[in-house]
Amino acid sequence: MPMFKTPEGAYFEYRFNTTFEETNLVGNIYFANYVVWQGKCREMFLYENCPDVIDKISNGLALITLDLSVRYIGQLHAFDKVVMRMSLESQSASRLLMYFRYYKETGEELTLICEGSQATAAMREENGQMVPVPFPDSMFEVFEQYEIT
Repeated sequence: MPMFKTPEGAYFEYRFNTTFEETNLVGNIYFANYVVWQGKCREMFLYENCPDVIDKISNGLALITLDLSVRYIGQLHAFDKVVMRMSLESQSASRLLMYFRYYKETGEELTLICEGSQATAAMREENGQMVPVPFPDSMFEVFEQYEIT
């Protein structure tokens, strides 16, 4: 799942198909899955672009979701093809604000189904309390390389 550069900015793309597991009794995708997908998209970005961060998480780094939002525009159903695009809206040493767009892919056409955002902080436990720490340098190197702003 590569990073893409466009005249409007850069984004990381995560693609998948929905399944019956993700639907509700009505047959559309249950609303909470859109939140889960934000986390999966973020994790796949780290896995593919900053594998050292995965090791740092195993050694005490915590990426804490501070706030998130999801705005539903359309519906998805089982076996729809989804294209998620994550871009960085803003950053500081220990906080990121990411923006997500969810598209339904039908042939060559992408239809916007949902938009969302997520604020994340880098933290570490010290003396029983979570304290902000800087994100690993590798994350900022990737952001600079792709000019994600």
